Amino acid sequence: MAKKKLLQVITRSDLAGGQKVLYALVYGLKHYYPEEFEVEVACGKHDGKLIPELEKLGVKVHIVEDLVREISPLKDVKAFFQLRKIIKKGKYDIVHLHSSKAGILGCITAKLSGVPLVVYTVHGWWGIEQYKGIKRKLFIYAERIAAKFCDKIVFLCKRELDKARSWKIGKESKYEIIPNAIVPIEEVQKGQLRKELGIDESVKIIGNVARLDPPKNPIRFLETAKLVLSKRDDVVFVWIGGSVVDDYYGKEVQKWLEKNSYLKEKIYFLPFRKDAIQLMSDFDVFLLTSDSEGMPLVVLEAQSLGVPVVSTDVGCVGEMIGDQLVAKGQDDLLLILLNALRFEKNKNTRSAFKKDYQIFASAYKALYTRV
Repeated sequence: MAKKKLLQVITRSDLAGGQKVLYALVYGLKHYYPEEFEVEVACGKHDGKLIPELEKLGVKVHIVEDLVREISPLKDVKAFFQLRKIIKKGKYDIVHLHSSKAGILGCITAKLSGVPLVVYTVHGWWGIEQYKGIKRKLFIYAERIAAKFCDKIVFLCKRELDKARSWKIGKESKYEIIPNAIVPIEEVQKGQLRKELGIDESVKIIGNVARLDPPKNPIRFLETAKLVLSKRDDVVFVWIGGSVVDDYYGKEVQKWLEKNSYLKEKIYFLPFRKDAIQLMSDFDVFLLTSDSEGMPLVVLEAQSLGVPVVSTDVGCVGEMIGDQLVAKGQDDLLLILLNALRFEKNKNTRSAFKKDYQIFASAYKALYTRV
């Protein structure tokens, strides 16, 4: 039987959440179903860290020069035609879109190009939730249009599906829920982060791994650190990850740190690190302070390392970690975080996450072959 030709499309080519999901999916298809799918990827050129990782897997990558996250009518039109050229030339059986911009442009392009199966995975609704009023309505309308051109819309959890239903995006018959999963993490050597920063074993580390972008709200992380440090002294806070879209939040973080300079030995900001998972293994608590999320892989990574997670009430996180660890406000966040510092790490998590990953890959394989 001939392999099905499959094109995965995502807006940016950095190594943020959606890109890591795409990588995990491609890796899983190549690993478990090498005789069933011929997988290629199309993405924008910004950052580009994803591209060599895919090429190591033997995956052909198409660069869509004008595919960018920001709204740009001229670039968006160009990206539409660039995608259409790739899709028509590739004669794909399946086109699978990830992220809002690629989803909206790609669904329309793929269906108009005669692709038999068009799938769109929604990695959270930040594209809508960051706006209010007329802007929000316009983006909801754009997602409604895109939904008409795809055959299946994949959500990461029920909460994200419910939002689509409330906004009347797509038909119920197109809805699927497939939770994210991570490529199983090998054994990691603990102690590197503590060694680099000179942090004693008696000191608790509360950390996050995220880009310095608006939905991640690093200022809330800092304000929470300030509150915790007013209660106890045996704690430090570590944020791993730099700016991706622009450096606005990087500058805001620097201003905050200068204003609160007395905390400079208690709060650390590190740049993007390829070894972030190894560094994360030294965390005693993972603190997510985002305003919007889908199903963040970094939470799965923390859980796979046995690190307890505390979070704001965003996306699928409540379904991932349990509502008792999800905060409804700043006071609630402080209380839950202080309590979580007493938790012990769970050391027996790897086998469960390996099984989840196999289920994730098989769920998409079933979707591709069922429809």
